[in-house]
Amino acid sequence: KQWYQRRVRGDLQDLAEYQHIRLEQEAEIGHLETEVERLKIEHAETLQQMKSNFLKEKANHETDADHKIKQMKQKANDEAVQCLVEHTQKISAENKLLRKELLTLIRRSQALTEHKLELQNQRKGLVREHQITKDLRKLRKVHVDEIQK
Repeated sequence: KQWYQRRVRGDLQDLAEYQHIRLEQEAEIGHLETEVERLKIEHAETLQQMKSNFLKEKANHETDADHKIKQMKQKANDEAVQCLVEHTQKISAENKLLRKELLTLIRRSQALTEHKLELQNQRKGLVREHQITKDLRKLRKVHVDEIQK
């Protein structure tokens, strides 16, 4: 019996050691579970902060992009207006030159028409003079022939 009691006491001591180890492990598990919960909360807060930062950065980038697009539109409009102004000025200068050339051609045409009329009148006069001279020669010849007869 004593042997049995010693054995039971020994087993109880072993059990007490295991009980002590179990309590330590349970305390460690409790501590680890608390740490896991703290890390979950910290992780969730970090994710929320990252999401918030991302959304802020996204909004900033969108604002910057909108501003750049607005600037590019304005620059394109300014360049288009400048191009139109330059093109209009070029066409205006070309029209001025063409108008000047046209007026020169109109004056030249008028001068040529007047010269043509003068030449036609001269021709008519010369044709009349020639006809008169011819008629006078005929008359003279007829007159000379009558005198000779």
